[in-house]
Order: sequence, then structure tokens, then C-alpha cells
Amino acid sequence: MKPINLPTGTPPLLRLNEANAVFNISKSTLLRLRRHNIIRTYRTSGGQYMFYRDDLIEHISKNTNGNDNLQETGDQK
Repeated sequence: MKPINLPTGTPPLLRLNEANAVFNISKSTLLRLRRHNIIRTYRTSGGQYMFYRDDLIEHISKNTNGNDNLQETGDQK
């Protein structure tokens, strides 16, 4: 398993665009992971979702083959 090198000062909560840029995961995949409760998110008072950095790291570490676990929900890619 390859370690993930994050930019110095990466905050613990990331907006969609930030998570996309830091982890190079497409926005549609991030939204799908959120929608299927594969990763935890925080919903702001304005209705936007923020992604927990550590949950993304854990998900990537467990899925180094690129599988985003959607088979468990019954969805097919």
C-alpha cells in the first residue's frame, strides 16, 4: 500500500473541489461515495457537504485497486 502524501496544512474537512484536487478523485465519485454513505460527510448550515480528510485517506488505503465499494449497494459502474 502506497502512503498518501498530502500538502502541508491540509484541513480535516474538505469541500468537494478541495477533495477533488487533493486526492485526485472525480467529483462524481466523491458525490457517489457520499450518497451511498461509503464515506462520512459533514453538512454545513448552508447545505453544502464537506468531506472528512481522514475518511478519504482510509477509503483510498482500503481500495488501492480503484474499487469504490458500490457493488455492496447493488449499483454497477
